[in-house]
Amino acid sequence: MLSVWLDSFIRDIYGVKPGVKLEGQDISGLLREEVRGLVMEMAMQEWLLPQEPEIDKKTGRIIPEKPGIIVDVQSTINNVMQAQANQSVALVRNSIPSKYRSEDLEKLSTIGSYSTSIYGTQQRSSNIALAATALDNTVVWPDQVFSFNEIVGPRTPERGYLPAPVILMGANNYDYGGGVCQVSSTVYNAALAAELEIIERHPHSKPVHYVPANRDAAVAYGGYDLRIRNHTGSPIIIKSHVSEGRVWVSILGEEKEA
Repeated sequence: MLSVWLDSFIRDIYGVKPGVKLEGQDISGLLREEVRGLVMEMAMQEWLLPQEPEIDKKTGRIIPEKPGIIVDVQSTINNVMQAQANQSVALVRNSIPSKYRSEDLEKLSTIGSYSTSIYGTQQRSSNIALAATALDNTVVWPDQVFSFNEIVGPRTPERGYLPAPVILMGANNYDYGGGVCQVSSTVYNAALAAELEIIERHPHSKPVHYVPANRDAAVAYGGYDLRIRNHTGSPIIIKSHVSEGRVWVSILGEEKEA
């Protein structure tokens, strides 16, 4: 009985004043450490990472950035403990700005481009178009490594890819996604023109006809990849499409000062 009376006495003296609400929750009588635990729990639920600006893959429209949220736990606790009876207190929310803004993408211009002529079967052309569409409007942030296989994904029939000629072990064969290497080779040459850092690139086991010798980039999902590091210090955007019987790849970035 004495312990109950003592606890009530301590809360009356040192606890939150009667009727005080935090985000609508009555916290009358809570001691500072109890308030800290409650605020920490609320802060975890409120915490939100900022979203960097994006590009809509289908339309090319820039989707603006969104700030994140972080709760100032100590300031919130102080406000609670200093609140008068029947006062309502809100969490002290601070905005976390995104690292980049829409303007950082809007100001980019072409720093490298390349195109190759499409030949072969309709199935091959279809595979090329699918891969080019998957790549289009890809944003690569500074120091980020672009992976062709990661962006394009598996070349499977479920994803619309068709059997077409490929080079396997030095011989011509048929496989799903045949022709996709022409897209990766076009990207590779555009990256060279943009003076980007090539992390991984593999030549075919025999010459191909859509790029000059030693300018091809073989890819195979789960195996050979084309990986490029953006070391420019600003974002880059990879644009790719098929038109007029050609694969077109442009890399947009911040132009270097002369």
